[in-house]
Amino acid sequence: MANGKTHSIAGTVVGLAVPLLDKDTIKDNPELLIAGPVIGNFFGKLPDIIEPAFKNPNHRQFFHSMVVIAAVSYGIKKAYDWQPKDKFEKLIRGILLCTGAGYLSHLALDAITPRSLPFVGKL
Repeated sequence: MANGKTHSIAGTVVGLAVPLLDKDTIKDNPELLIAGPVIGNFFGKLPDIIEPAFKNPNHRQFFHSMVVIAAVSYGIKKAYDWQPKDKFEKLIRGILLCTGAGYLSHLALDAITPRSLPFVGKL
């Protein structure tokens, strides 16, 4: 079962993978090699910051749901398809991709546990 350390590592790894795999972004924004893992790490822990486990062992609600996976995936696809015109827009695109990848890494790890994820959950 994934814990906070596992979520941090997974978020960091995907945050580094995004700029390494997205050559258009990294070419103009090499700083994402440092910022990407930091962003991925934070967003890899964000679902448990929003819905912490210490409040309730069944803490997985809306922000840990399949609906959120679909919404974040849609956002990542839109960011990936975006054709930025300048360096700043390319940086924003890279940040959005790292953000989404970090969040999805958390949900993917939680989805493969015995409790899995709710379809919608409560807000």
